[in-house]
Amino acid sequence: MAESIDAHSGGHVAADNEHGDHSPPTRRKQALAGLGVAAGILILAWFVAGRAGLSDVGKGGINTSLLPKVGDEAPDFVAVSPMGDVVHLSDFKGQPVWLNFWGAWCPPCRAEMPDIQAAYEQLGPQGLTLLAISLGDKPSEAINFAELNGVTFDILLDPDRSLTSPTYPIYNFPTHIFIDENGIVQKIVLAEMSADQAIEAAQSILPEQTASTNTRQ
Repeated sequence: MAESIDAHSGGHVAADNEHGDHSPPTRRKQALAGLGVAAGILILAWFVAGRAGLSDVGKGGINTSLLPKVGDEAPDFVAVSPMGDVVHLSDFKGQPVWLNFWGAWCPPCRAEMPDIQAAYEQLGPQGLTLLAISLGDKPSEAINFAELNGVTFDILLDPDRSLTSPTYPIYNFPTHIFIDENGIVQKIVLAEMSADQAIEAAQSILPEQTASTNTRQ
């Protein structure tokens, strides 16, 4: 590609010389100067974006600053079940709860769903509750995707994100939050997880005896 561009450029230079134009060196200097200015602008924009925190988008940086912190009491939220029932996080008080904020439109969320189901099949019988809150989906899309993957955990709906965003503003997908039976946030994972990774993360909220048994398995 570079050779063909150089050859094309050389052809134009030769043609200009035939007409008595002796300014190619000046044009070349102007072009190089323009490229230098453009590169400087790009570098400055990259630096400013990084300082503003935009470089953390997709890495969970912004989400980390807005979510409840590990060690905090998990704030309540409300969402809607596929049957139209209003569901609060506080309805599950006294239980270890795994929150999975996801969307059927989100490729990493779609990719991890079979692993989330596999992890839940092991963790559910040990007393863990998994609430998978669909954000930004049409209800039918979220429900159909869940059914397609044979999920057996609870799917909750927040199509326009207005229900959960006051206490759980989510900008990273997927977002996993693990809350112990006392309602305390013990672990936050802002990434796609395999079944093994999810099971390991859940150890932080399972009762001690159950967690130690699970580790030996």
